[in-house]
Amino acid sequence: MTINTYLGFDVGTKRTGVAIANSLTLQANGLELVTHHKNGATNWDGFDVIIAQHPANLFIVGVPYDQDGKEQEMTFIAKSFARKLSERYQVETVLVDEYLSSNEAKKQLKYNHHHKNAKRGDVDKRSAALILQTWLGDS
Repeated sequence: MTINTYLGFDVGTKRTGVAIANSLTLQANGLELVTHHKNGATNWDGFDVIIAQHPANLFIVGVPYDQDGKEQEMTFIAKSFARKLSERYQVETVLVDEYLSSNEAKKQLKYNHHHKNAKRGDVDKRSAALILQTWLGDS
């Protein structure tokens, strides 16, 4: 039996949350947070470390659309990130609509008795897990 590993990404301009899951448990968990460079450039060194430690068969990247399903600035940023991610690591990348994943992550962190002002990094990792879990549920 082959067990596949999946990495999910909640892309941001300041940081990106990363989550992990596999085909055996089908349960996504927040893994790491990559903080990008102050000039806005993607911190590929941070992703290199994560991907070396957790080789994946597939990447799942959340792509935000507005409430009407239309593209916004972050939609283009996330799509660009997904394309570069796939090219850099030679791993297939799937895009998933992440509408409101950050809001849901904040709610879940509050519900789980975390401080009402949950740390952004915790929210980003939880958002990545929600994006990945959405894909797992849809596939």
